[in-house]
Amino acid sequence: MKISMDRGAGAAPYLGAVERSSAAGAPCCAECRHRVSDREVLEQRIPGLVTFSSGFGASVADSRLCRLHDQLVSPGDVCARFEPVAPPLGSR
Repeated sequence: MKISMDRGAGAAPYLGAVERSSAAGAPCCAECRHRVSDREVLEQRIPGLVTFSSGFGASVADSRLCRLHDQLVSPGDVCARFEPVAPPLGSR
């Protein structure tokens, strides 16, 4: 299922495959800046999702939206476009 997200003009239509990571400790979608971790965004992008009893249950679980691939990704997925979430700024 593709989820409509405005990527703007000139965006590449295909950015590589999202795959399941097999290496422990390898960079994965759970730690990627392109993964939208807010569950409410998922509700907004898929109208009617919460009307199903499994809207945030087994069918979605910990999957979230990927801004690059315009699709749902699991925390353990990985792709070549991984970018780590910026660490929080320390106190100065």
